[in-house]
Amino acid sequence: MNQHIATETPTDNGWLMMVRHTAVDQKLKGVCYGASDVELSPEGLAHVDRLADELAANSPSIIFHSGLSRSRRLAEAVAGRLGLKPRVDPRIAEFNFGEWELRRWSEIFIAGHDIARLINEPDSFSAPAGETVFAMRDRVLGWFNSLSTESRILAVSHGGPISTLRGVLVDVPAKNWPTLVPAYGESICFALQE
Repeated sequence: MNQHIATETPTDNGWLMMVRHTAVDQKLKGVCYGASDVELSPEGLAHVDRLADELAANSPSIIFHSGLSRSRRLAEAVAGRLGLKPRVDPRIAEFNFGEWELRRWSEIFIAGHDIARLINEPDSFSAPAGETVFAMRDRVLGWFNSLSTESRILAVSHGGPISTLRGVLVDVPAKNWPTLVPAYGESICFALQE
């Protein structure tokens, strides 16, 4: 497994900077959208341009995104400033809520689903046709462990995968991973070592 040191800014050695996509459309407030491909808000689109300049200043050598449009837009904007081609890797896509996708959270609760089971039973509980928290963890760690420790990597991803990786790397229990979700456009940097 790659070793890591959490840092606030990239180091001279290999590093991974994971950034959460910018804000989604306001009409999605209260909606479970997880792995669904939803659009950014007008504010989120404007934030892409400002944030792309900041992220490009770190000179990443490799740029990843999840394939969902909300992460692709920022990755392509950064890559365009650096003359790079972003790589798609669905292992860093958002958590798949299965049949709960695009339903209001209140409807899910009213239907009698115990959403707390996702974090209380991360190894076994999933929404119908969704994934478990540990299934997401395993795919994110598979991606992380495939990274070169020599590279300067920017990955535009989502709250679930970023908080999961942070939680695993600093040994936080899965039930507390939701507290590690970064804000829209926020980045977390890790130094990579053999």
